[in-house]
Amino acid sequence: ALVVPLTASSTILRRELPILLLTSLAVYGLCLDGNLSRFDGVVLLIGAGLFLLWLGWLAKNGSDDPITAEFTEVLDAPMPVPRAVVWLIAGLILLPLSSQLLVWGAVNIATQMGISDLVIGLTIVAIGTSLPELAASLTGALKGEHDLALGNVLGSNMFNLLVVLCMPGLLAPGSLDPAAITRDLPIMVSLTLVLIIMCWPRRGVERISRGEAALLLVAFIAYETLLFRSVVTG
Repeated sequence: ALVVPLTASSTILRRELPILLLTSLAVYGLCLDGNLSRFDGVVLLIGAGLFLLWLGWLAKNGSDDPITAEFTEVLDAPMPVPRAVVWLIAGLILLPLSSQLLVWGAVNIATQMGISDLVIGLTIVAIGTSLPELAASLTGALKGEHDLALGNVLGSNMFNLLVVLCMPGLLAPGSLDPAAITRDLPIMVSLTLVLIIMCWPRRGVERISRGEAALLLVAFIAYETLLFRSVVTG
């Protein structure tokens, strides 16, 4: 949005934003007891299944056909299938590999410096694994695909909350760092609410302006500063 103000005019996005907020609140509620149990993992897994079924139903029963329209607009000259397969395989290999290399190196440095696992996850791992999403959203914004840029962020948050978080609950349940409950989860819920407010229609336009994007960036820097201070004082 700093590069190109994002217009959130899609009906699906307007539905997904409240669902993302409700999901964030549900995850916060499940974590309030200080544990991520197998029951929590099952609940999150069921939520993920229901969300995917809902998306499938929308795609099948929607009044428009956004996929066909997208292909017609973007793919002016269809790429040969063998070439497309090669690029797909290359992307599937290089994308996670590059992110993993970044995370491995940064985590080892942070561990040697005595930084807690929670702070490592909230900073180095989170930023490293989100770089591909940043690239995808930026590309979508530059191409005028605002729904793609926003949908990428919303979908990633939903997937992380429901699918990624359920796995440790199912496979390795355990206690949570109290700071995650008192500091990080409330901030996550609050910023989700801020995003909804920013996308709310104003003068008939649902847009995240450059000024609002700057506020989001300031909020991120302030949060990282808060984490840094917790490391220094902790």
